[in-house]
Amino acid sequence: MAIMQGDLAEYPVPDLLQFLQGTRKHGQLLLEPPSRSRTAGLFFDEGELVHACCPPTSGVRAVYEVLPWHEGRFAFVKDVEPEQRTIREDLQSVLLEGLRQLDELRRARTLLPPPDTVLHLERELQVHDDVRLTRGEWQVLALVNGRRTLADVVELSGRPAVEGSRIVSELLAARLIVTTADDLYLEAVVAARVSAASAPAQRTAPPTMLANLILKQVDGRRTLRGIRDALGCGTADLVEELRLLVRTGWVTVAAGHDEYRRFIET
Repeated sequence: MAIMQGDLAEYPVPDLLQFLQGTRKHGQLLLEPPSRSRTAGLFFDEGELVHACCPPTSGVRAVYEVLPWHEGRFAFVKDVEPEQRTIREDLQSVLLEGLRQLDELRRARTLLPPPDTVLHLERELQVHDDVRLTRGEWQVLALVNGRRTLADVVELSGRPAVEGSRIVSELLAARLIVTTADDLYLEAVVAARVSAASAPAQRTAPPTMLANLILKQVDGRRTLRGIRDALGCGTADLVEELRLLVRTGWVTVAAGHDEYRRFIET
């Protein structure tokens, strides 16, 4: 049963942690942001912070993850025991480092576009032997698909916000990802329907409504840009469905083969 609950807008996370330490509380502090995308739990043993979990992170990194939360709800449930101990550092040391990282995050965000900006891969990128990315940078790069926002990519990276934001900032600076989609290739690619006589023996029906709508627009003359504009769909959705229709034997590329291989097939 919660013995204390409230709004994070009125009680900042660092103040809550110091209050629970000062009053030697024993139990679990639950934190929930407005999006309810995930819930964090921080465990105290007679005022000592011993465990923190904010999926997929735990321990001190989980504490760093929740320090920027200034909206949402909190509740403290007494006498809840943690399954494990992941924190042995003193709370003050954890807070000092976390607040330092928070300042770094604020500075990084001044170099980044707004959180709701959709990120795109740089389609002119040519991979050479001298391109060197860390495993973490590759993981973040793989999350960019032309539909996810900056905030989505940072959250899905599973890294503390400061680290995820730093990686995105570096990828933007290196022009590996961009904030504006280059869709000139859509004007070059023309798709044509595959006749029943030429179709695979066991061709399955187009799996989605959008795929069916695209198929009705394909006539061997209209460019992908024309199809996109006629349907009013997003470029990423069009490309994904067209790739599927080609793989399942419903359409073939009639013009713009180089552009298709370079920008769509891979």
